[in-house]
Amino acid sequence: MRMLLALLLVGACAGDETDVGKGPVCSGMLYDNCAQEHDCMSNECRTYTAEGYNVCTQQCSASVPCPDKDGMPVTCDMASGVCKIAPRDCRVLP
Repeated sequence: MRMLLALLLVGACAGDETDVGKGPVCSGMLYDNCAQEHDCMSNECRTYTAEGYNVCTQQCSASVPCPDKDGMPVTCDMASGVCKIAPRDCRVLP
């Protein structure tokens, strides 16, 4: 009986996997890669299908400019009202 219990406990953990993708794990900072809004501290994950990426972003306007991304200026996409730039090379955990 103890052996069966031990096998069940070990078997329950056998399917656990870790994300072994490239790059550091995304922290949810502005301009990080994302899969959904909960991946971003700003709760703003935008999908840019034509460009092929998702990015954590924030609202912007002519009077509220976008913060720089690692020293690079970021333009405000006036059509959508958010900062638009390719995401940092990081991986989103499932």
